[in-house]
Amino acid sequence: MQNALPGPAPQSVRSCPPRFCDWTRGWPLLCALLLVLGVGIPRAIGQDMGGDEAAPQQAPITPAGGIPSENSGPAQPIFSEPASPVTPSSRPVPAGGVPSVSSTLGGLGLGSGPIRAGDIVDVHFFGASQYDIRMPVASSGDIAIPYAGVFHIDGMTSIEAATAISKLFADRQLLHDPHVIVTTQQFGDSVTVLGEVRIPGIYQLSGRHRLIDILTEAGGITNNAGHGIEIFDQSMTNPQQVVWDPTLKENNNASILLKAGNTVLVSRCGVVYVGGNVNRPGAFPLCDSNHTTLSEVMTLAQGTKPSSWSQRTLLLRSSGNGTRVVETIKLESVLRGKGVDVTMQPDDIVFVPPSALKAGSKIAITSAIGFATQAYFYLR
Repeated sequence: MQNALPGPAPQSVRSCPPRFCDWTRGWPLLCALLLVLGVGIPRAIGQDMGGDEAAPQQAPITPAGGIPSENSGPAQPIFSEPASPVTPSSRPVPAGGVPSVSSTLGGLGLGSGPIRAGDIVDVHFFGASQYDIRMPVASSGDIAIPYAGVFHIDGMTSIEAATAISKLFADRQLLHDPHVIVTTQQFGDSVTVLGEVRIPGIYQLSGRHRLIDILTEAGGITNNAGHGIEIFDQSMTNPQQVVWDPTLKENNNASILLKAGNTVLVSRCGVVYVGGNVNRPGAFPLCDSNHTTLSEVMTLAQGTKPSSWSQRTLLLRSSGNGTRVVETIKLESVLRGKGVDVTMQPDDIVFVPPSALKAGSKIAITSAIGFATQAYFYLR
């Protein structure tokens, strides 16, 4: 038996290592995973960088209690509300809620004294404005309240009236725990201001009752106001005469106390009439000062003419019984400081008469000058 020739041994089939074989079997799954990541990551980056223009815009975030989601129940408010709101009225509160005090009171206020007939009363129910009223008090001292009838309010203060009306509505079971406020415009405790003030009217005696306080409430006096104020009582007779200085430098009457029912009349500025032989006759007001003198008035009239008889100047002044008293004044002496400078009063009349002697002398001198001029040209 022949031995086989020696030669290269036949190659045996090599088997792959176990780890490699396991990896090769799972590579399709790995490729699929890398493909998914390679597509998804750039898309997400493009959305963040604004590269994907077709990407839908995200809906705005709504706060809690806003738009409910599909799976959520009804929207709940952020702040919980009571199941049955408590109102001071058993009746429904009108739309708009409780009105503000400033819009309801109409500029009225709490009266400082008892309510009387003729006063305007405003009754306001908080949360039940259907009961609100505003009316003057009748001569009998009564007002009419809806659903409650006639209510006698005369003699009560604002606080007392509010308490009584609240009790009335609670006893009749018209309202549960009513809250009432009563405001009044009390004409019985007021002062009437007329004349040369900026805002004439009726003013309450609330707080201070001085004359200067009431005039301040009336806006102050006008530029045409005089220096005299009359204060009348309720009878409107025998007024109290008050001298008023607008500058308050010489005013000792600013602290006069007023009473309920007084009427304050601020007089108009008086004038002085100057006529006769002056350069500028006319009427001159006495508004600036209550110490306007005769020399100042003559300065306003631009002095007298040369043909005046100033030493016989006439001053016509009204007396208490309606007549005028005539007084002779030596105007030239006053202007030279040798006479008493009279203080002028409203409606005074100053008349400067012409001088017949001065007028005749002037005519004679004028005629002589004219005759001399004609003779000169004639004899030349």
